[in-house]
Amino acid sequence: MASDLGEENKLMLLTCENCKTIFRVDEKAIAPQGQQVRCSVCKHVWRTERKAAGKTADISPLSEIADRLRYPTAIIVVLMFVSVGLFSFRGPLTAQFPGLISSFDLAGLTIVPDPSVLEVRDLNTQHHEDLIRVRGVVFNKSDFRAHASMLNLRVVAADGTELYQQKIRPDEYFIDTGKSVPFFVQLEVDGAKKANVVVEAVAERIPPRLF
Repeated sequence: MASDLGEENKLMLLTCENCKTIFRVDEKAIAPQGQQVRCSVCKHVWRTERKAAGKTADISPLSEIADRLRYPTAIIVVLMFVSVGLFSFRGPLTAQFPGLISSFDLAGLTIVPDPSVLEVRDLNTQHHEDLIRVRGVVFNKSDFRAHASMLNLRVVAADGTELYQQKIRPDEYFIDTGKSVPFFVQLEVDGAKKANVVVEAVAERIPPRLF
C-alpha cells in the first residue's frame, strides 16, 4: 500500500495494526462496508472500516473560535455570578465581616441596612410632664446577621401633628439572626404629655469610618 495516494480533499489516517506505520489514504479507497488492507511496510493484512480508519474532521473556523472561547466565557460567567452575589448580599456579608465595608464603599457600593428585615418591638414610653423616656428593642427577623439601622423617632400629637423628630441609634451596630438589640432615649418635648411615640427603622448609609 502506498503511503500517499495523491492529493485528495478527504483523507483518512490508517494505522497498521502490526508495525504502527501511519498512512494517509483517500477516503474513497475504503469501501463503505469496510475491507481488507495490507501494509506496504510489513505486509500485515487486516480489516478496517471508515470509522476505524480515523477520518480527519473538517473543523470550521467558527467551531475553532467557539472552542477557544469556551473557557474564557465560563470564567466570565462565574465572575458575573460572583459579582451579582456580592452586590445582592453585601448587607449580610458586611454585617458578618465589617472590615469589608470600606472596600465596598471605595467600589461605589454603599452599605445601607435593610429595614424590611428589622422590627421594632417592646416599645415602651414613659411620660412625665414634657419629659419622655423611650425604650425598646430592634429584632432581626432575617436568616442572616444584619446591620442595626438608625431609628427614626417621632412624637405625634393626638390630632396627628408632629411635635418632634429625631434619629437615634440602637446600642449595638449588628444584630444576629433571631436576636434583638435595645435602644433608649430621653427627650423633652413641649406638649408631649398626651402625645404618641412612633419608632421606625430607616435605610441610611453606614459610614465606613465607624469600622
